[in-house]
Amino acid sequence: MKLTNYYNPIVTLEKTLDGIFNTAPLFHSLEEIYKTGDQVRFANIDDGLNVQVDLPGVSKDDLDLSVDSDQREVYIKAKRTVKTQEGERSQTFNRSFSIGREYDVKKIDFSYKNGQLEVTVPRRTREEYIRKYKV
Repeated sequence: MKLTNYYNPIVTLEKTLDGIFNTAPLFHSLEEIYKTGDQVRFANIDDGLNVQVDLPGVSKDDLDLSVDSDQREVYIKAKRTVKTQEGERSQTFNRSFSIGREYDVKKIDFSYKNGQLEVTVPRRTREEYIRKYKV
């Protein structure tokens, strides 16, 4: 008796699409965006890095920002109240992203206006993060 593999084009297409849409950590599932309404956009500009995070319904008092300069990580935590069919409930938002060594984490700038958090990190010159030594 000889066993042959059954080729199902639907299963193959589903696996391919899952691989395309779920590989990059910068992309969120459509269901997550639909539920929370948040989006994160990264822009590599000439003088640095610009990150925009949509946080509708979050007040400045409920926004917690922190930077780990050793790990070069930025942490964003937010809390908001949303209305549901059962009443109001609290919803939390947690995001983090890494910043490359070509950016100066010590000069990071945060601004929050109209439900949009903007993170700006200036670029360092190559001489600032590469040290040369003489023996």
